[in-house]
Amino acid sequence: MSTTFTFADGLTVRRLGFGAMRLTGQPGNFGRYVDWESGKSLLRTAVAEGVQFIDTARAYGPGWNETLIAEALAPYADNVIVATKGGIEKTGSTSADIHAEGRPDALRTHVEESLRRLQVGRIDLYYLHRPDPRVPLSDSVGALEQARQRGEIARIGVSNVTLDQLKEAMAVAPIAAVQNRYDPARGGDEAVLDFTTENGIAFVPWGPLGANPMQAGSPFAADAEGSGLTVQQALRALLDRAPNILPIPGTRSVAHLRENLAVLNPTTN
Repeated sequence: MSTTFTFADGLTVRRLGFGAMRLTGQPGNFGRYVDWESGKSLLRTAVAEGVQFIDTARAYGPGWNETLIAEALAPYADNVIVATKGGIEKTGSTSADIHAEGRPDALRTHVEESLRRLQVGRIDLYYLHRPDPRVPLSDSVGALEQARQRGEIARIGVSNVTLDQLKEAMAVAPIAAVQNRYDPARGGDEAVLDFTTENGIAFVPWGPLGANPMQAGSPFAADAEGSGLTVQQALRALLDRAPNILPIPGTRSVAHLRENLAVLNPTTN
């Protein structure tokens, strides 16, 4: 099992990343992280322990998560990349108040906001968080490609897409990563996963341990929910499934963080 993944442009990262969403949560569903300083400390520990790939989104908070990451880690170490997402608006505190926003002018604003909050001149990896059914996907991805051409984004990703949508996006811009739901118990869209494997595209599973943080009222899983596996077994199953899978388990606990990262140790059972 390879412990690293190399993007098409040559960037190599350790395959087990860190999903930062739960450090700030979503108001009304999970509550804001109660100790901002502890969140910053956890992020710094993650990097010190070898995490190189950190995942966040404009929608997490909204905004708080990106701000927390910047306060903890900026200026960023050369071997750390931060992936964020845009294309979602939140008008309230429930899932009914979350909607896709894929208009090119809105995405340009989202990118500019993330640049400021993350305190960077260029975002390492920027996803379209969700296709907007009101906007042609080519228009939304085209807006991100324009941002890439301006030097604001290094790599483009898409999230929550079908295989046809992924191929449509690839016709507009180089796609470096796909972030779709996938976990050992329920699997996911195997066609998308297999296609990304064949084409050297990173596949970043959200909800890799079974929890569904996008469902209102859903608790974060402390184990591999519903899979009959321990957390380490579930993460190992994902890493073994395909060499382009980059799991991003999240935690609020340093102990859990270290347990997760131990999966990359070949002596771990």
